[in-house]
Amino acid sequence: MNQPERTLYKGQKLVAVIEDETNGQMLMKREYEILDVPEDGDLEKGLKTQLVNEEWGSPEAKAIHSVKAEKGDPAKTALEVTKFAWDFIKDNKAVSNAKDTTTSIIIKGTDPLDYEKAREGKSVDVRFYVHDSIIKDWILVDTTSRLEGTYHATPSKPDIANGHYMPSVHFNVVKIFVAFSFRLDAHAEVTAPSNLGTKDNVQPQVKIHAKFKVNWFDSKTHTATFIANGVGGFRFAGWN
Repeated sequence: MNQPERTLYKGQKLVAVIEDETNGQMLMKREYEILDVPEDGDLEKGLKTQLVNEEWGSPEAKAIHSVKAEKGDPAKTALEVTKFAWDFIKDNKAVSNAKDTTTSIIIKGTDPLDYEKAREGKSVDVRFYVHDSIIKDWILVDTTSRLEGTYHATPSKPDIANGHYMPSVHFNVVKIFVAFSFRLDAHAEVTAPSNLGTKDNVQPQVKIHAKFKVNWFDSKTHTATFIANGVGGFRFAGWN
């Protein structure tokens, strides 16, 4: 027997969840109430919603949510980010071309191949999904992604300042599901680099803000923040 078609309606509540996929720990949960649905049923126009509840998985999860920017002076070491923004989910599909989702944090005027002895690394897998508050197995959107790349690379040429650099930093979309008639787009924005080391021993660091735009939340954008560090690698840093 076929199940009745599930539709969205005024007064319904949807729950957006961010969790550490590695251990299943819920980091944050937001509950929205639908205030209005387009009369013609065209969900591309968005839903009118309001936030009615917010929960954090732990005090630690809430603490990393408000990580402050580190101070640094990239001008002194000429640090360069080769690409400051890119799409990694477009029209419900992961962007498959690695060149379109990759940046480097290196010295200006150099090439990633000018660095050697790089280590591979990755952040935890972060899952973002939305479900009906009552029918919890009714999943509307479900995506898992992580920040990964290479770090701890050292210069192979004597005219490049000593330090540990990141020849490649990119997003890998591990899983994506979007229910019919819904739409999910996501892009990443990279902050200007900071040098947490010295001009003679460079330790670059950037924040990467992964922004998920969902048409069924009145075009609200949810942002996951990651940190990429030349010495420490890649980690998840919070959700907004």
